[in-house]
Amino acid sequence: MKGKAAISGLSILLVVGVALGVVAVVHRSNNNNAPLTPHMKAVTDFCSSTDYKDSCHRTLGTVNTTDPKEFIAHAILASQDAVKKFFNYSDSLIVQASNNSRNKMALDDCKDMMDLAVQSLQASFSDVGDAQLHTLSDRINDIRTWLSAVISYQQSCLDGFEKNDAMRPMMENGVLDASQLTANALAIVTKLGDILSKLGLDFKIPTFKRRLLSSEYPEWFSASDRKLLGRIDNSRLKPNVIVAQDGSGQFKTIGEALAAAPKNNPNRHIIYVKAGIYDEYITIDKKTINILMYGDGPRKTIVTGHKNYVDGTSTWQTATFCKFQKPYMCRPLR
Repeated sequence: MKGKAAISGLSILLVVGVALGVVAVVHRSNNNNAPLTPHMKAVTDFCSSTDYKDSCHRTLGTVNTTDPKEFIAHAILASQDAVKKFFNYSDSLIVQASNNSRNKMALDDCKDMMDLAVQSLQASFSDVGDAQLHTLSDRINDIRTWLSAVISYQQSCLDGFEKNDAMRPMMENGVLDASQLTANALAIVTKLGDILSKLGLDFKIPTFKRRLLSSEYPEWFSASDRKLLGRIDNSRLKPNVIVAQDGSGQFKTIGEALAAAPKNNPNRHIIYVKAGIYDEYITIDKKTINILMYGDGPRKTIVTGHKNYVDGTSTWQTATFCKFQKPYMCRPLR
């Protein structure tokens, strides 16, 4: 009798346990089928086009609004913060690479590239912030270009390290967060039209076309810049300084002329480089802005160099002509 009672009691416990389990499953199922809040729906829609969805949800889940612009801006800012962290990480490895000149050079290059990446992300963020949602479509192609450049900088940074070098996996791990967040930001911007249509918003991204004016200049050229270039064609442009190897100008090298150029100049500073072969490496820094440089033609005014990777120079450092600022025009040099 006691055995039967024990069995009955056990059966009751099992039935109750099963019933509770069913209730728990039903409750959990009901939670899964519950409608998403407007905020979570927006996060889900924005992250639907990304390759790294967990990372995307962590990034956008903290946005306290359903404003699409805020989601885009937040994605870009998250990428920017990650790039800055990677910059600091690269800097922290300099001492470790002190006995390996190639790795030290590669780390220095990475820092330069991440600095440029931050500038591109800042430009992207500014474009988003300065535009209204209905005018943002006019800037989408620029933002995509800047974000693509950031990804290129990240990959070029890694390319500076040999694949069998012990520091390569360290750098790959260090840049992982930045690369995923940048890829997510680019995916969001690229698919923005589809994302906003899911949210019931009409948004059309224009097809990129490099439209030229009748004068064969891009439409984004200002009228004043078109006039300046037109004067070059007509040989009526008066330069601020002349570079000539024979001493007939104010400077004999392009580097000297750039070093003497006014910093943060609001007006065009015009440099005329006379015919000759200039064996030098030119870098136009961020403070040397609004430069217009022209020569006597691609077969007459030539800038050349001889650095190469085999001799121990990183690919990033082999460029003969490099600029780090935007308001710059050059025609026609080689």
